[in-house]
Formats: sequence, structure tokens, C-alpha cells
Amino acid sequence: MNINRSRLINNFIFISILVFFDQWSKYLVVKYIRIGTEYLSFFGDFFKIIHVRNTGVLFSIGSNIDPSLKNLFFLIIPIIILIFVFSFALKETNRIARIALVLILSGGIGNIIDRFFRPLGVVDFLDVKFFGIFGLQRWPTFNFADSYVVIGITLFIIYDLFAKNQSTNL
Repeated sequence: MNINRSRLINNFIFISILVFFDQWSKYLVVKYIRIGTEYLSFFGDFFKIIHVRNTGVLFSIGSNIDPSLKNLFFLIIPIIILIFVFSFALKETNRIARIALVLILSGGIGNIIDRFFRPLGVVDFLDVKFFGIFGLQRWPTFNFADSYVVIGITLFIIYDLFAKNQSTNL
């Protein structure tokens, strides 16, 4: 496998910065905001910073499953997926696809760190009004790592649908 050393270093630096920012923001939330407490509200109640914990995955799915299965579904399988994404990112030559994969990796790593070191669950704190779209008055509370994953997946889908057959140096 031919891996460009500078690309590997750049990916590592980018991932490190994003994971640091995610963990730093969660540290501040844990340190200064009690669980269940709203800290700030912007634009009326459109955007709030509130400290909640998620013991499940996306939208708290699986928060009620047996704790012994949680390790399998929320730690082991995600780590395997991240290893796959990492190996795919190392081989990817398209800049947009690499950025998308690095975002996905950064978000996954950020939330896995929480699963290992925060027994109360992943720290979520960004809360946005959703105006009843999809039956939701508020979007499920999330964090920066979640945002990285969603942006990365969206970017990768856009790349896959529209830019994949273009030049590899977009």
C-alpha cells in the first residue's frame, strides 16, 4: 500500500485538532453546566446550550439495551468501523473524500473517548429548535463530534454522487 507520508501526517493533525476541540468543549460543559441544565439560549429559544448525556447512539437509540451489549454495539463495532474508515482514508486520493473521511473519523473518535471515559454517557450540549419538522419540536441534542460525522457523511455522499468521476485532485 502506497501511503503518502505528508497526507498521513496532515490527516493525523486534522483529526487531533478536531478531537481536541470536541473534547475541550465537552470538558467545559461538564465543568460548568450541571446535567439537565440549560446554560445559554440564543435567538429566543432557537439555539440552546444544555448539558445532557446520551447512553445510546444517534438520537439516544439503544439507551435502554442491556449494558453488556452496549460494549459490543457502542464500542467494539464502532472501533472496527473506524479502523475500516481510517484504512479507506489512507488510500483515498480525492481531497474532498479525504476531508469527509477525516471528519467521520474525528467524530467517531470523539464519541468513543466519551464512551470509554464518561460513565454517564456521551456529553451532548447543542440543542436546536426544529419547528415540528419530522414531528420534532427540537432536534435531538448533539455535540461537535456528532456534527463532524454528519458533515463528513454528507460531504462523502455529495462527493460520491457528483464528484467521484471528476478529477481526483478536487
